[in-house]
Amino acid sequence: MAEDFRTLLMESDRLEDGDRWFGDIQIGGWFYFSAQAGPFHESRPRTLQGPMGYESFELRLQTVSGVISYGRHGAWEELSDKPWASLFAKDGPTVMRAPDVPVATCQRIYEDLLEYARTHPLP
Repeated sequence: MAEDFRTLLMESDRLEDGDRWFGDIQIGGWFYFSAQAGPFHESRPRTLQGPMGYESFELRLQTVSGVISYGRHGAWEELSDKPWASLFAKDGPTVMRAPDVPVATCQRIYEDLLEYARTHPLP
């Protein structure tokens, strides 16, 4: 089992209105794994907490280079077979987005992305 993804979340931005963002986690040369939570994100709870204080996160996935859903960096073609893939919808051609994803599922996604990056050479 990989490190708990929440231990890698570092606050990267906080706005005056209370909106807060955690920095993306880069996985290999393949992915950006964005886990966000708080009053302006689809998470539980919808209050400002430390990373360990959330039951669910709003996730965004994208490839470091190119488009995630097709083409040379089209990792989604293979990842779409994962049991968690149905949680995601395209948020444009470069980003996949999933609201309110439970922590255990976030961890599974993180580990599956680590495995994909480990077993697939960059194009």
